[in-house]
Amino acid sequence: FERIVVIVIGVEYWCRGLARWNDLSTAYVASLGAATALCLIALLTPWRRPALAVLAAIHTFVVWNEFPAAGNHAYLEVMLLALGAFLDPRRSDADRVLYVAAGRWLAVVILFYSGIQKLAHGYYFHAEYFGFSLWIESFRTAFRWVLPADEYVRLTGFSGQPGDGPYAVRSPLVVAIANLTWIAEIALAPALLQRWTRPFAVAAAVALICAIEVAAREVFFGLLYVNLILLFLERPWHPKLVAPIAALLALLVLVRVGWLPPVVFY
Repeated sequence: FERIVVIVIGVEYWCRGLARWNDLSTAYVASLGAATALCLIALLTPWRRPALAVLAAIHTFVVWNEFPAAGNHAYLEVMLLALGAFLDPRRSDADRVLYVAAGRWLAVVILFYSGIQKLAHGYYFHAEYFGFSLWIESFRTAFRWVLPADEYVRLTGFSGQPGDGPYAVRSPLVVAIANLTWIAEIALAPALLQRWTRPFAVAAAVALICAIEVAAREVFFGLLYVNLILLFLERPWHPKLVAPIAALLALLVLVRVGWLPPVVFY
């Protein structure tokens, strides 16, 4: 689990840096160098806890420096790094139990609050959020297949300026998808906590995240969150996923460098 977290965060620093390589601030360059070294120390040496502690501090500085542009999942990354710095699940059974419990609760709280937030703001009732988000290339690519042609043209004609709209989507299928999203998030959170519903909830939560990422393309959050969800399984799936995830992240770096065809991801 922790190895995946460190690899994802380390590669994310490089992917975000490569996307704006000619405009990087001195602070980000320093953070990139330090984060790379600390990730390697955490992965390859016995000094993982101090390395994770310093990396958590650097990541906190990056989030503060880029606020409010920093992604929401950056806060999750800080918490996961701090968790690894404070606890040592490899040497202490008590730490391991607390580490897994903390990771599971983070997964539940994030899932439940995500659904509550959508419910409270109300921008999913008529799929307004989806309609507004069509200015994003990945959303246009995904919803081109499910929106009626005239509705797609209407919504993509807006530019997010004052007076644009309405963004309420006139497609029963898309409205159903929008509402099922927040309903599933709220329902799956307590289902993860019950042993008898847990296998279904894990499978459904992973499927939900994969479906969301088809449009959102928030690859780093998606990997981290699926990593968290898998903590609910009794079988140790994480060791089997390290190599595939590392290979996927290597491909994303090659995309950023320009050695592979461009792919939109965030």
